[in-house]
Amino acid sequence: MTWDIVLPLLLTSVLAYAIYIQLPRAGKLPLPPGPKADPLIGHLRVLPRSDEHLVYTRWGKELNSDVVSISVLGQTIVVLNSAKAANELLEQRSSIYSSRIQLPMISDPNLVDWSKITGLLPYGERWRAQRRMTHLSLHKGASREFWPLVLKQARLALRRIADNPDRFIREIRRMSGSTLLSAVYGYEVTSAHDPLVEVVETALDHLCEAAIPGNFLVNVMPWIRYIPDWVPGSGWKKTVDKWRKEREEMVDIPFNYTKQQIAQGIAPHSVLKGLLAKLESELEVGDEYAEQEDRIKWVTATLFGAGSDTSAATTSVFILAMVLNQSIFSKAQAEVDAVIGRERLPEMSDRGSLAYVECVMKEVLRWQPVVPLAIPHAAVEDDEYRGWAIPKGSTIIGNIWAISYDETMYHEPEQFNPDRFLDPKTQASPAFGSCPGVHLAESTLFVMISTLLALFDIRPAKDKDGSDIIPEVNMKANALVSYPADFRCSIIPRSEKAIGLLNASILEA
Repeated sequence: MTWDIVLPLLLTSVLAYAIYIQLPRAGKLPLPPGPKADPLIGHLRVLPRSDEHLVYTRWGKELNSDVVSISVLGQTIVVLNSAKAANELLEQRSSIYSSRIQLPMISDPNLVDWSKITGLLPYGERWRAQRRMTHLSLHKGASREFWPLVLKQARLALRRIADNPDRFIREIRRMSGSTLLSAVYGYEVTSAHDPLVEVVETALDHLCEAAIPGNFLVNVMPWIRYIPDWVPGSGWKKTVDKWRKEREEMVDIPFNYTKQQIAQGIAPHSVLKGLLAKLESELEVGDEYAEQEDRIKWVTATLFGAGSDTSAATTSVFILAMVLNQSIFSKAQAEVDAVIGRERLPEMSDRGSLAYVECVMKEVLRWQPVVPLAIPHAAVEDDEYRGWAIPKGSTIIGNIWAISYDETMYHEPEQFNPDRFLDPKTQASPAFGSCPGVHLAESTLFVMISTLLALFDIRPAKDKDGSDIIPEVNMKANALVSYPADFRCSIIPRSEKAIGLLNASILEA
């Protein structure tokens, strides 16, 4: 049968199914409210392709509902815009919603294929195994082993920023990537243009794009993956081939590097070294060994990929917030001076004594959440919630942005106000399920924030007339991880003594 026959049949079948699912049936519960749909194609025309979190938030306000839904050719997407709805479904009914939606661009082995990354695995034995490995490597106690590394990389980055303050965003990204490459793989980044860092950053940027449902039509109309490459409109498959090669390089190159270092007896301490040593002590080489080694490879790729972008983006948000809120910067800096003084640099052990800095950290995470939408979950069975139907196979998205801007939880949420967290009743930034790498991520953020406060003054940049340049709050959208758009500011060492402390700490490391 030729494609000139198959393609019309396929299209006809899809349209017939779309008509069928929209037919009213007796006793059928309604879906959660949503915008007006078109006949046959449902919400395809209004499916957001950028700023999804903002669109979903707006729909919720227009519909006066904290739960909204859209349907595209039989696929239902349910968005949770409140902490209450997110908790009741994703936490209290986790047996139904723990699995992950399988978006073709990232889950199909014939497309980009990130299907084995821990955060995207469907609920099951492999997911549980990879989560156990992650917890073993980065639980609160284990993450302490990497504190010296975090301090070293943060201070190196701040030394480079002192020399080239206009490159602060680039240096923050380098710091984040260097810290995780060293912690996870034992790989030391030695230059600003390290080829492995560039491979990894490119692959992760494209993973973020591929994971947004609205970016590629195949994510909402999976059947188009079977259309031949020569059919008009199939040019996206060339992108797939390029991105899959990048993914292979990111996952395989650092993994093989560490294995070679271990074989030569020169591998430093790392997550991967520890996991491979445990595997070798438990299993003989064979099929089961190969399967477990593959899981370890993807666990380490997950740890690096999940932490690198988020740490860098959150540190950039902190700097933007300080530029825009000079009184808060001064208050936080005064606390660091009062607790630590001007004779040494902040250490991890100081965190419990810096209560206001802790509030600033929480507000940075709330004010501009760098992951505005949680990774989509999947309903593994039909469910009912508040009289609405949530069909089996639905995509469930927690809207972290909407929750962070919920006026019933946060007074004047658009304002950057760390004082709100002085009240112990104020909930911190939402999270659905525990993030195994949270302890290392929080340590990195604390070190960067406290050391910036101790050593530098962060001010607005000046224009040619000497007036302050006030940056806009503009986050780069269309990706899983959202960065502030490039902005200018002034990051100036407080004194020669401050730089001397920084240099001395680097020499001692």
